Amino acid sequence: MSVSCRYLDPSLPSSSSCRYLDPSLPSSSCRYLDPSLPSSSCRYLDPSLPSSSCRYLDPSLPSSLHPSVVAIFASCIPEIIDLVGTRSKYGGTLKNERGRRHIVVCGHITYESVSHFLKDFLHEDREDVDVEVVFLHRNEPDLEFEGLLKRNSTCVEFFQGTMFNSVDLERVKVHEADACLVLANKYCQDPDAEDAANIMRVISIKNYSDDIRVIIQLMQYHNKAYLLNIPSWDWKRGDDVICLAELKLGFIAQSCLAPGFSTMMANLFAMRSYKTSPDTQAWQNDYLCGTGCEMYTETLSPSFVSMTFPQASELCFSKLKLLLLAIEVKNEEGTDSKIAINPKSTKIQPNTQGFFIAQSADEVKRAWYYCKACHDDIKDETLIKKCKCKNFNILLYCLSFN
Repeated sequence: MSVSCRYLDPSLPSSSSCRYLDPSLPSSSCRYLDPSLPSSSCRYLDPSLPSSSCRYLDPSLPSSLHPSVVAIFASCIPEIIDLVGTRSKYGGTLKNERGRRHIVVCGHITYESVSHFLKDFLHEDREDVDVEVVFLHRNEPDLEFEGLLKRNSTCVEFFQGTMFNSVDLERVKVHEADACLVLANKYCQDPDAEDAANIMRVISIKNYSDDIRVIIQLMQYHNKAYLLNIPSWDWKRGDDVICLAELKLGFIAQSCLAPGFSTMMANLFAMRSYKTSPDTQAWQNDYLCGTGCEMYTETLSPSFVSMTFPQASELCFSKLKLLLLAIEVKNEEGTDSKIAINPKSTKIQPNTQGFFIAQSADEVKRAWYYCKACHDDIKDETLIKKCKCKNFNILLYCLSFN
């Protein structure tokens, strides 16, 4: 065997002589026979051996592949930079880790419309509802808009996308939202085109999730009929449309019958807060205090059960300092309900919803906390808090199963 040549005759000049003794021996074995032999000699021993194999024999030998690999990698750097640079920071997915409720707002999304919406939705007079507002729009926000989003980052998120893409609807989790709001551009040049675009957004939303609640703003009254052609549109499940032209003209018509009606309703719709000041006159304090009132709903406490509406409204006004305007009346089966404004002979049923005019949601809570046994002697309405008497808690427990 040729490997034994060096052992048989140590005087042999080098391991290369093994090839002469046994030509069938692979040239790469020369390094094993004599480590002092340069790896480049393998090519001389066997020219058919690939040059890349010499790297395995001697790692210090430079490789001709290195420059080509570097060149290929260098040519890919601009493309990698483009891919990283073109990725929008608003192109992620809504992460609802804590199970927080959220609503999706789309349509006419600008700094002005969003600032007005957040000013009303996040007003301090409202209850502390843990609801996140998610805006979806195809364009990235400008610097002013981005500053507004950062100031409200704890309860507001913005995503770049469109309501016509099911992937974007999945990103903002429309199917898990409490509602989807479609805002209209009140200053648009073509109201019909604006309504058509918003109606198409509603169709896309309903095709993606037919049970999602949708509230849409429209400019023209006659465009409301197109919403009725959507199979999954159902006002009983909370779907609603606000026609700006109808609302405006309705206020004007009612003001002709009752002067000042439009002013009163506009004050009720706008969220304002006002505290009386000793520096202003009494009538100014009364008027400004009225402008700070809004419309709220609250469930009437069991102490109101079996009262007529006039009796309940008198108790709310004199004792609770609340103005009760209407109640929700259900049919005998309990499947349908309607709003009854000042029903004279209607009696209050358990778990009846009342409609109040008050300064804040905290004030309206008095109608739910009121207990005749505990609060009958209280003169200061601010002291009416949650009742802790045993009979009241037992009654609430029983009513919860009715």
